[in-house]
Amino acid sequence: MNDLREFWEWALKLEEPWKISDIAYRDVEGEEEVHIYLDVPRRSLVKCPECGMLCKVHDRMKDRTWRDVDMRGMRTFIHADVPRSDCTEHGVRQTNAPWARPGSGFTLLMESMVLSMVRQMPVKTVGDLLHEYPGRIWTLVRVYSKKLVEGLDLSGVRRVAVDEKCFSGRDEFITVFVDIDTGKIIFVAEGKDAAVVKEFRTFLREHRGGSENITDFSCDFGKTFVHAIRKYFPNSRITADCFHLVKLANEALNDTKCGELKLTVNRMRAKYLLLRNPARMTEEDLALKDKICQDNEVLGIAYRLKESLCSVYMMGDAYLAEEHLKGWMRWARMANMYHFVKLAGTVEKHIAHILQWFTSRITNAVMEGTNSMISVIKSRARGFRHVRSLISMCYLVSAQENTDMYGRGV
Repeated sequence: MNDLREFWEWALKLEEPWKISDIAYRDVEGEEEVHIYLDVPRRSLVKCPECGMLCKVHDRMKDRTWRDVDMRGMRTFIHADVPRSDCTEHGVRQTNAPWARPGSGFTLLMESMVLSMVRQMPVKTVGDLLHEYPGRIWTLVRVYSKKLVEGLDLSGVRRVAVDEKCFSGRDEFITVFVDIDTGKIIFVAEGKDAAVVKEFRTFLREHRGGSENITDFSCDFGKTFVHAIRKYFPNSRITADCFHLVKLANEALNDTKCGELKLTVNRMRAKYLLLRNPARMTEEDLALKDKICQDNEVLGIAYRLKESLCSVYMMGDAYLAEEHLKGWMRWARMANMYHFVKLAGTVEKHIAHILQWFTSRITNAVMEGTNSMISVIKSRARGFRHVRSLISMCYLVSAQENTDMYGRGV
């Protein structure tokens, strides 16, 4: 029995004056459990949690319980009467249990394991594996994500990519802000309106950053983000994301009504050929694409409009790109295709932001990995009931430092 106690004292890394008073094994509904009882012997001195001075024990908080990592398939629990110190300077204070975070029902080692698991699995699955109520695990996730946010140092953030992501349905969104230079998520907020950009400015100031430090933003063509950035970050330059411009051009081509098409292949095959990057097509596909455009005049014009707009990023500098865009807008309006006329208006409105790419060379490419990560989180959980849960998981999963809140690897 003494050897067993010495093993558990070593495993729990107990500090003086904590001692193991008893070890009990129980069978609860067919599940084996081990219960370890800890105690501080009488007349022992304990440290004041405020100043660290050794003090007398005032009284004890009776029967506190913590769940520990399972030992050989047995659920493990730690029980202790936590003493309160009687400090001459700070008065009566409850001491901290060295094996657990204050206020937690898990040991530090158990929390580390749970955090590692929820990064890879749904919370409900983790709860089922550990025989724990998922609400307790969600509490731990929120505590850890909050601690991660509190520890952020945004003093070095200079260039930011921003994009919205659908949370649930069509009207619920979250907005994600990513540091372009590090690829890390720095802020996630509910909604996609101007108030989110204002919240981000406040968040920066609370974490050693400032609106004056942000030199560049990369965003889509939505007027909400553009106007809000101009208002709350007046010294920042806005770069319209080139991938969004290509997306708008593809959508305009896809939405163009071409009447009765003369196709030698099915419509899906034709759509694939017209929307794909020509540089990645085989000679056979290129020949088939050219034949489709020759047989369908309207479709051919729409395709050339799309390719011409996408080629703006091949221009040598901003001056040539500006001349190219102006010529493209005249061509699109002369073609009199509704979706390309509408796109020409968008290009005209954001031409300065499009041309800014030739100076900043930044895009929302870093957001694609982030969006994929969020999609995996959502699909893995089969959806979230509360948006705050999704935001907490975004902070937790995107943390690149693979350590828990206590500095140990997880």
